Parts: sequence; structure tokens; C-alpha cells
Amino acid sequence: MSNSMCQIKDVQMFSFQVMSNHVKSNQAKSNPINSESSKNVLTNQPFHLNWAWISLESKEIEVNETANKLKVKLIRRGYLGETSFVTINVINATAKVGEDVHKRFAKQVQFNPGQTEKTWRVKLLDDTVFEEKETLQIKLSDPIMSIIEKPDLAIITIIDDEDESVVQFEKGVYHVGEDIGEVLIPVKRTGDLSDEFMVICSTKQGSATGTIPSTVTSFSDYITRPDDHRSILRFDKDEDVKYCRVMIIDDSLFEDEEEFTVVLSEPMGGRIGGVNASKVIIEPDKNDEPTFYFGKGEYMVDESDGFVEVKVWRTGTDLSKASSVTVRSRRTEPRSAEAGLDYIAVNRILEYAPGVTMQLVRITILDDLGRPKVEGLEKFQVVLRMPMGAMLGEPSMAVITINDSVSDVPSMEFKEDSYTVYENDGIIEVTVKRSGDTSKEATVRCYTRQNTAKVDTDYQERPNTNVSVVTFKPGKSEEKCIVKITNDTTFERDEELRLVLGNPLSDGGPAKIGRENTTKILIKDIGDKPVIRLKETKYIVKEPMFKEETSIMKVQVIRDGDLSDTSVVSVNTKDGSAESGKDYNPIYKKVTFDKNVSMQEVEIEILYDGQKEMREVFTVHLRNRKGIADIKNQKAIVFIEERNKVADVTLPSEPMVISLRDYDNSEVAVEQPYQGYPVVCLTPCNPKHPDYPKTGAICASEGINDTLTLYRWRVSAPTGVDGVSNNLQSVESNTFFANTRGISLDSIYFSGGSRVQCGARAVNMEGDPGSELLSEPVIISQTNGLCEPRLMGSVGAEPFTAKFRYTGPDDPKHPNKVKVAVTIPHRDGMLPVVSTNQLSNFELTLSKDGTRLALHPCSNLLDYDEIPTGYGFITNATKDIDVIGEVEPYQYSSEIRGEPTLRFYKNLNLEACVWEFESYFDMSELVNECGGSIDTDGQVLNVKQSYVSLRVPLHVSYVFHSPVATGGWQHYDMSSQLQLTFVYDTAILWQNGISSPEANTGLQGYLFPTSMRIGDNDRLTVAFRTEARFRGQFVRDHPGSEMESMVMSTDRPELTFTLKLIRSEPTYENSEQLWEFESDFAVRDYSGMYTIKLIPCTTPMDQEYSLPITCNPRDPLTFDLPIRFQQVSDPVPTKFSLNTDFHLMRKRELWLSDGSMGFGDETDPAFSAGDRLYGRVNVDPVQNLGDSFGLSIEKVFLCSGKDGYIPKYNPDNQEYGCLADSPNLQYTFKIMDKNAPYSIVKSFRDIPFNARLANEDPDAIKLVTQPGADGFHIDCTPMFKVDAGRQWFLHAIYTVRSQANTQRGIRSAGQQHHVMTSSLDIQDTIESEFSLVVRNKRAKNDAAGIGERGRGTNLARINMDYDVEKNIFEVGHNTTKTEIPLLPIVIAIAVLLLICLIVIIFFVRRRRKSTSPPPSPTNTITVATGHGSSRIVSANHYNNGNSEV
Repeated sequence: MSNSMCQIKDVQMFSFQVMSNHVKSNQAKSNPINSESSKNVLTNQPFHLNWAWISLESKEIEVNETANKLKVKLIRRGYLGETSFVTINVINATAKVGEDVHKRFAKQVQFNPGQTEKTWRVKLLDDTVFEEKETLQIKLSDPIMSIIEKPDLAIITIIDDEDESVVQFEKGVYHVGEDIGEVLIPVKRTGDLSDEFMVICSTKQGSATGTIPSTVTSFSDYITRPDDHRSILRFDKDEDVKYCRVMIIDDSLFEDEEEFTVVLSEPMGGRIGGVNASKVIIEPDKNDEPTFYFGKGEYMVDESDGFVEVKVWRTGTDLSKASSVTVRSRRTEPRSAEAGLDYIAVNRILEYAPGVTMQLVRITILDDLGRPKVEGLEKFQVVLRMPMGAMLGEPSMAVITINDSVSDVPSMEFKEDSYTVYENDGIIEVTVKRSGDTSKEATVRCYTRQNTAKVDTDYQERPNTNVSVVTFKPGKSEEKCIVKITNDTTFERDEELRLVLGNPLSDGGPAKIGRENTTKILIKDIGDKPVIRLKETKYIVKEPMFKEETSIMKVQVIRDGDLSDTSVVSVNTKDGSAESGKDYNPIYKKVTFDKNVSMQEVEIEILYDGQKEMREVFTVHLRNRKGIADIKNQKAIVFIEERNKVADVTLPSEPMVISLRDYDNSEVAVEQPYQGYPVVCLTPCNPKHPDYPKTGAICASEGINDTLTLYRWRVSAPTGVDGVSNNLQSVESNTFFANTRGISLDSIYFSGGSRVQCGARAVNMEGDPGSELLSEPVIISQTNGLCEPRLMGSVGAEPFTAKFRYTGPDDPKHPNKVKVAVTIPHRDGMLPVVSTNQLSNFELTLSKDGTRLALHPCSNLLDYDEIPTGYGFITNATKDIDVIGEVEPYQYSSEIRGEPTLRFYKNLNLEACVWEFESYFDMSELVNECGGSIDTDGQVLNVKQSYVSLRVPLHVSYVFHSPVATGGWQHYDMSSQLQLTFVYDTAILWQNGISSPEANTGLQGYLFPTSMRIGDNDRLTVAFRTEARFRGQFVRDHPGSEMESMVMSTDRPELTFTLKLIRSEPTYENSEQLWEFESDFAVRDYSGMYTIKLIPCTTPMDQEYSLPITCNPRDPLTFDLPIRFQQVSDPVPTKFSLNTDFHLMRKRELWLSDGSMGFGDETDPAFSAGDRLYGRVNVDPVQNLGDSFGLSIEKVFLCSGKDGYIPKYNPDNQEYGCLADSPNLQYTFKIMDKNAPYSIVKSFRDIPFNARLANEDPDAIKLVTQPGADGFHIDCTPMFKVDAGRQWFLHAIYTVRSQANTQRGIRSAGQQHHVMTSSLDIQDTIESEFSLVVRNKRAKNDAAGIGERGRGTNLARINMDYDVEKNIFEVGHNTTKTEIPLLPIVIAIAVLLLICLIVIIFFVRRRRKSTSPPPSPTNTITVATGHGSSRIVSANHYNNGNSEV
């Protein structure tokens, strides 16, 4: 810089030097002398100067304060080859440096070589204060390498118009509604706001009419703002906006668009901007203008309705004028419904008179008449157009949908609402009709629902599955739904079932069920209605030929139809030409048809009158029925005819009696037939007779038909010890299986030493009997027999064995039945009788009389077609299939012995000499039919087991025929009980088989012993009959003798006996007396020789009988009676398993069902949040317990384990499932308790369980009344308020008891599983350590009583579907805080748990030492399976089901 300055100075100096020389030269010219005198002066030398001039472009510059910078342009001209400089000075005027321009700016401007222009800049300072125009000056000075020229001074004027306070409207137009109330028009103030400002905002009337507040009328549109001080808007300091308020008047008249103007005037403190007026437009009031619109935007009409009515409304506050609108229809895009095909088009002008608000437009819908076809949903539109005097509102278009998916949809229903069918029709065809679109194939389920008519019993079920589908082929409008009717033999009153239609389907489209979706079927059973009738309406009988004879006419009374009930009818005779008492013996008899009896015979004796008469007649009548049976063929005519010829037919010789063993070898037949095998009567007309080669031709010539020969038998009692033979007596005691009028006589009618004689009467070809011939009596061998007793001559019975076994569900023939097997040693002449009812009066019991059917339904007294239960001791088999061939000749000959006899003897193993009777019963039959009773409910067996006992009485009698016995039979009776015990071990029963108590051994005696029994006091009682073979009677004692009748036993000297005289015949001639003696003490074995000493007391021949008797006592007579009779204590009952199933399900209908169809895959589903879980516990249906037992849920627990732990119930390992506390359990709740509802947990994390037992749900009565089932339900939502993946378990506690006790609600008598009581009210505070302690105490109390009152358990796992839940709920967190210190609680819990553990161990060890349980399963563990069933895993298994007496 210094160098350049120096250069400049040098130039200046040089310039001045030149100028000085130039002057001197000029002076020299003027003064030549001087010039001449000066030697350094040049003349006429030109010298050129090159210079630059700098100036301002303008001397006046105007700039706005907002321009940011002031720009001043400088101009340089002249010599531009050098750099020039000039100084700029700023001179303050009204504008000041530092206030209006920045104080920092460039002081000098530099022009570079060649540069002609230069701009000088200075920053302007903009403020918000309004200022008038201000000026300042710019002065050029100090040029360098240049010269300043004019203009070198410029006046700068700074304009500040933008900071002037200006007010104006924001917008020039405002649109408002009439109902706005007031309009606030903003007045915006800009510029300098540092001072106040005032302006008048007034209104100017346009099409809208203004007013003033004091004269408001209904015709005004707004309140006027006058142009005076009342309309001043005042802006305070720094205030930039004010609102000009104008009140808008809302009237009820409809008006077109109107406007008025708001004007600003007379500003003070500023000026008014460009928008000094704003127009306010009051738009038409839509609320006042009438509006046309449809009542709905969519209409749905069925094609079959025929029309649809559309409402068009006109609304608004001003309806004082008439108006109109056009309604027309149009199709939719894409096309759907077509005008002319689906509807009739409409184009109509609706005229609305003043005040009218609504009109209806009816549009006709066209149906597919005569040719229904499903077209689905079709649409068209109706629109409003051209409104006059109103506007269109919304909706102005309506869519009308023609629904052809219902009316023309194939509809299937029953043709009739009820049908009647007769049971013997077999089937009923119910018509199902189809309407609507029949062009495609359609199906519908036609299934049955039982009412009074029951499935299988009355009809074959049509289940609600695809097997019950009725198919309609295309074009078919009717099909048949066929139901098969079960035609049984039981009469039933009118019964009903229902047929229901469901699941309609149509090929390629929808289908529906019509109104008649169900129909009733009434089953009438006229074919099974019992009808009692006389088999024949006419009888012809022949009069006897001899005076001592009578003819027996058998009138058969038949009962048809249902034989399951008892019917009574009276039969009587009425004289015609035959006289009662002379030609026949009259009768009046009540004939009783017991259960399963279809025919009864009434015998009428025809008498010989010795007179020659024409045919005589009398009648037989049926009258006075009792029961439901009707009477038909009430009258029969009986014709008595004289015989055409004398009975001139007779056998060629006497018949002979031989053993059936010798039937094929009669020539060498033994003289004394064997005991224990039938005897047969051979006539000389029988090819088996040894003389038949001689007599056969005679029989043929005489016209004797041996197959019609009439037989009768006579038997005597064995010869007494005194050698006196007994008289032969006719055998009249027919039994239910053996006949005494046949060719053979069963071995039960005779014994060793008996004499047997048969009588045979020949019958000719026409059926006329001849004279009777008697055979020679034969004596039955006393030494030879098929099954001889161990001690010959003894009476009583051998030991027998009874086996009782539960067959289980896997038995192929008899699943889930109780098998009763009785094995009785056989002895010759013995008839064993087994029954569950007391046996007595064998004359009636063994006969074909119906009494045995009613009194002994569970016995071997009933033939296979008479049993009321499912199975009986007698089957329809006549031979044991396991026996090959015959043990004895003609053993299985039905022609000789008869099929009823063979069916009974099929149970006799003749080789082993044992009877083997077997039958199968279910629980209901044992209780309801066989006289069983549940007399032990919930008895404790041991710590882990309890049992329920069912007792069924068992009576066994050994019956022998005796011609001298009362009624013809003597018997030895025994009674015991069959005890079935259900043993519960952790909620199910452990199977050890089934056994019966040991039976009382039969009594043996002498002297016509009639019965032996063990009384309730376990003492031996023997009844016997005596027959005095002297004139007089036996007496117990006599005043004239010191002796008395007595009983003693040398083999049982410790026993004493009490002898009683029960009854005596009122005669002294061969008097029969009944005696009984009873032991004074009870022992196990009564076998031995018994000596009976009786005092005979004789009377003179002429003494008559009187009381008290007068007689002479004699020395006692001694009778030795060998008896083999043992008594064994009741055996330990057999135990078998009773399985229970624990089902979890989602469907309530399935929960309430009877389970007869099973539960299939509907159980154990995955549950999600919001589901309701239905739990059901029921006895395994395959065990077929019937209605003998009931099941009732008492408590339900809910728990969850830690780290995947699965709760188990194993008391030996201190594991109690959900009942007792465990470190492996995270949560446990008692959610249901029938007897302590106050102790349950009702919610978890504030979400209720809503748990209810079935008996608390009034709509669950269907489940509650089912035998062997109970249930509950609970909401699943609370179980999802934990981490995803947690498993929950339900732990049900239930009782099993007899059905009678279940209905009475007896708790103490029930077999209860883990029933616990607690008085603790446990709330939902499981996050608290304190509540955990309370819960543990409660659980300990619940678990402590297991085994003491028959408690068990059943567990089931709940399948949780967390994938569904996590989209609905977030994992809950318990934010409850406790103020209880943690450390003391932890210490208290540890101490309490230690004390509880010590106490439990002590009691368990003490109980194990004091209890000696019978053999039972050990090491059992209950586990919960996936399907809710509870099963036992055991290391040991015991099974002992046999007991021998």
C-alpha cells in the first residue's frame, strides 16, 4: 500500500512539474529575450494528459425500509487503464446512521482497470415503528487516480409505508347459513401496532334486510350495525385483529340466497386497506327448504311378495307451498333385475299439497309364476329427479333388492303334520314334499326323535347323520321317508315319536326347511293288545263208558298279544240239554294269566249217567275280565256224545317197567332199575317189548295205536326198617319240566327201595281208550345208582360251589354282566332248585302254575321262554355242546323224555354227578328283578379304598319226591347272599373278580325229614315228620313218666337242642306229627349222627281222640339221623373295577345328552378365551350298571403346574393332584363346592369363573336326572390371564351311591371321592404370600381326609388354544401391592410347612401300623389321560373270584 501511495505522489509531482514548465515556455514566447536567455526551454512540444472522472449515477435515490440494503451506483469515465479510488461519506439528516442504516459500511470504492461502474451497498435497518419519509446524504470525496465530477452528492429518501397501521377485512366475501346465529368477520390490522387504532365497522343493506335490535321482525335477516360511534372497533396497543359481530336472524321461512355488506370507515390512528368492504352472503337455509328423500336407501323384498312400497318423504320447516318430484326406476350397472321380467318400471310425478309430508310409491314385483327358479339376489334402483319447490335430500336413490334366494329356494317339508301307523305294519312311509326350484337334485335329513315311543324298543332310529338322507331327483317334488316300526309282543298304549327334517342341501345352490319341519307319528298297538278267547267255539266229547270213569274235557283259554302283564278271566259252564251234576261237573273258575303265559287249560269232568240219550249240550263262557285284555269268542258249545262202541280194545298183555338204560335190551333188563335214571313203561305193542314179535300182530289187528297209549304211574315210599311196605300211590305231582303221564317217569319221583308201577290204557285208531292194565311193581335198587350219596341212607346235601364274576367289557358274548354260576353235587333222585327268593310250598312252586313266574324271576324254575331278564339258568339248548355222544342210553331223547326235561337236565354233568347252573345279569336286574338291595353305601375299606355293597339273596333247596310227604315233596333249604362290592381306589374300582358268600350246607336226616335250615341266629333248625305205627301219638313229655323226648348228638356232645311239637293229626290211628328241633348254640359244622328219642304214648282201641290227649307213656323210641351240614362265614367280597370318564366339551347340547350315541371327537377340544367349558363325569357306559347307582359331583378344583408339571394323585408319594399344596403347583383354586359354596374362589384377576354345578343350572335337569352322570360348566377366560403355554387341570370330586339314596340326597351314605369341607373364604389374592399360606392350609385340610370317608379323585387336562387368545387379550398382570414385609412371611411359611410335613408323616405311619387292609392293589397312581378318563397304573393285581362251601 505504501508503494502505491508513493507512486501516486510521484505522479502528482510530475504533473505539477510539467505544468510549471509549460507555463515557463509560454512566458518565454512572450518574452523572447528570456527564452533566448534560457537554454533548457523547448518550444512547440505537444504534451497529452489521460485522466479518469468519477460521479454518482443519480443525485436522488428513494428506497423502501424493507429493501434490506441501499444500493448506490458510481460511474467512472475517462482513462480506465489505471485503478481509481474514491471516498464515500454518509451525512445524517432525518435518517440516521445506526438507526436507519447500519453503521458499518465501506468508506472507499475501488474501480479496477477497465471497470466503469461500481455499486456501493449499505444495510438498511427495518423496524416495526411507522416513520414518515426520512433522508440522508452521500458525498464523494478524496479521489485517487481520478477526478470527482457532478453529481457527487445524492439525497437518499427512505420510505416506511409498510409500517403504517392499516386495517382491512381478511376476505371480501363470507358465506354463512341462516342458522349460524351470528357471524364474526375478522378485521385484520397490520403495520405499526405500537399505538391504538379505531375504525367504524357498519353494515350496508343488500338483498338481505337489516334492522335494529329494538325493531326485530320475522322478516329481517340480520341486525344492522349503524355507521356511527356505536359500531366502532377499537384496537388496543399490540392488538392485530378485531371481529365485527353481526347477528343473523334465523326464521322459519325458506328464502333464496341473500346478501349484505360490511364496510370499514373513518379510521383513526392509521388507514384502511384495500379490502375495506366484505360481502356476507346468507345461503338458503336447508332446514327451511323442503327436502325430498327416500325413507330408506335399501329395500329388500321377496319375489313372492308381489310388490314393494317405497316411501318418499318431504320434510322441512316451511311446507306451506305445493311442491313435486319425479320418481322413476332404472337398472343397475352391471345389470341385475330387468324391467318387465322381474319388476314393472315406474316413472311417476308425486304432487305434494301444502302440509303433505309423505307419499307411497308401489312397485310391482314379478314372480316366476308356475316355473320357480332360484335367481338369487337381483337389484334395481329408484331415483328422485326434478324437484319443484324443494330440493333433493339423501338418500335420493334407493336400491331395491329382489330376494329370490328364499321363495324359490327348494323348500322341503312334511306333507302332513301327523301320521298314524299300526305296530304290526312294520314300516310307515312319510311323504316329504319339495316346493320352489325343483330343477336340481336336493337332499334333506329325515331323522327321528323319541317321545313316548323309544328307540329300538318301538322303532328303528333314523339318526341325525347322512344315513338318514332323503334324496329328491331333478323334477321330483315328493319322496318318502321310511321309518321301520318294531313289532314286539308287548302291548303298549298309543305312543308318539317325531320325525324332524334338517340339513337341507341342493345341488349348486341353497335349500331350506319349510314350516312343517316336524311331524308326529302315532303308533297304535292293536295287534299286541291282549285278547283272551276260547280256542274253540265247539267241542265234541264222548261220555265215559264205565261208571267209575270220568272223561276229562280240556278247554283251552288262549291269550293273544302282549303276555307281559297279568290278566284274569272267569270261566263258567251253563246247562243246555246236558244237566250239571248229572252229565258233567259244573265249574266256575278264575283263570289267571301270569306274565308270559299264553294258554291255560280248564278241565271239565264229563260224567257217566248210564242212560241212552241223544247228543247233549252245555256251554262254556268267558266273563268278568280284569286287566287290559279284551275278550273274544266268549262262548263255546260242548256236545256230549254216546260212544259208538264198547271199549273193546285192550292190550294183549300187561306192560312192564324197566330202566331207560335197558330200553334197547328189555330181554336182559335188570330186575331192580338203577336209582337216578328214568324208568320206562313198555307195552306189548311197543317194538321194544321182548314179546313184541308175538304181540305185534295182535296189536295191529286190534287197531291199537301205541303212540296214543295213555300212561299213569304209581310209586310207593321205600320200605321201612321194620320191613313193612308202603302203599302204591298215584304220582300226580307234575313239575314244570317233567310229566307224570308219559311213557317215562323221571328219576326225581322215586328213590332206592321205592316200588314203581305203571298203568297203560290202549287207544284205538279213532282215539277211543280201552281198558287199563297195570304192570307188576318193580323195586328200585338201593345199592346201584348213577350218583350215589357218600353215606347211603343219609339225607341232606353235599357241599356246593358258587362263583360270581364280573365279565367286563371285553367279554365277546356277555359284556358287562355279572355271571352267576352255581355248582351243586348231584345225588340220585335229587332236584336242585336255585332262586333269589325264599323257596316254599314246593307243590305249587314246582308245578306249571304261574306262581313261580311271579315269585322266582331269577331262578332255574323258569324255562327259557319264561324268563323276564336278559338271560336265565335254563336255555333253549337240550344238550351240552361240549359233550360228545351220550353218557347213558336215550339220555337226550326228546320223544321219550320231552324237550322241557332235556333243557333242565342239560345242566347236569352225569359223568361228574354235578349240576352246573349259569346265568348272566346286569345291575338293574339284580336290584329290580332279583330282590337285591344296596345296603352298604360308602364304607371305608382302608386308607385309600372304600366300597359300596350290593347284596342279592341266594336260596338253594335240595328237593326229593316222597309219596308220604306233605304235597309230595321233601326239601332241604339253604340261604345265603350274593355280595357284590364296588371298591374305589383313587376314583375308580380295582378289579379282583366277584365271589359269593359260602352257602349253608344242606341238612341230612332220617324219619321223613322235611327241611333243614340255618336261621338268622346261625343255629341249626331241622323239621321232620313222624308217623306213628301204633294207636296213639308221640309226646314230648308225660306226667306219668320222668323221661321226655329229646335230641342229642354223640359227634357233637357240646350241642344241646330244643325239641318242639309243631302239629299233630287229630287221630290216634297212624297219626302224623310235625316236629322241629333247634340247636341252642351256633357252630360252624353241624355234621354228625343225631339221635332223636321220642316217647310213644299209646291209647286203648275204643278211646276217642280228645284234647288234652289221654295216653300211656312207653319207653322212648330211638331214631338215628345222619346229618352232614356245615356253615361257613361270609367270604370276603370280590372287587371289580368301575371306570369313570371325565369329558370336557364345548357344546352344551352334547353335555346334556344321554351319551347313548357316544361323544365322538366332540370331547377334549381346544378351548380359547371367551369359551364356556362343559365338564361331565359319568360311569363308563360299557359297564351297563343300569339305574342302580347314581353319580354326583361334590367339588371341583382348578390348578396349574410349574414348568410343565402334571398333577398326579398318589397319596403314598404325598401327591394330591389339585387338592393339596405342592411346590410344583403354580395356581390352585376350589371353584365349586356343593356343601360349602362360601369357600370357593369366584374369580381370578378380577375375571369371574362363573362356575356352576349342573344341579345349580335349572336348564340342566336333563343331565342331573341321568343315572351315573353329573356335570358342571365354567368360563375359560380367566385361565388365559397368564403366560401363554400354561396348562390347566380340572380335578373333580364325586360320589357314587345307590340311586335311592341319590334321589334322597343322602350324603353320609354315599361313596364319596375326595369330598372335602373348608370354612376358609379364599379370595383372589394368589400373588400375595399371605394368601398362598392360607391356600396351602385349605388344601391340606381338603387332602387330609382322603380315605377316611371313601374319597377319591379324577383329573382332566384342559387343552388351551393360545393362538386365538393372544389376538384378543394381553397377558394380565397383577399390580396389587402388599405392605406386608416379605422376609417374615417367607420364614412363617417355611416353619408352617415343616410342621405340617411332620404331622402328616406321623399320622400316615400310625395309620399304616394300625390298619391291616385286605389284599388290594398297591403302588397305584392315578393319571389324567388326554380324554379325561382316569386310569390306574399298578404293580400288583389280585383276582380271586371263587368260593366253595
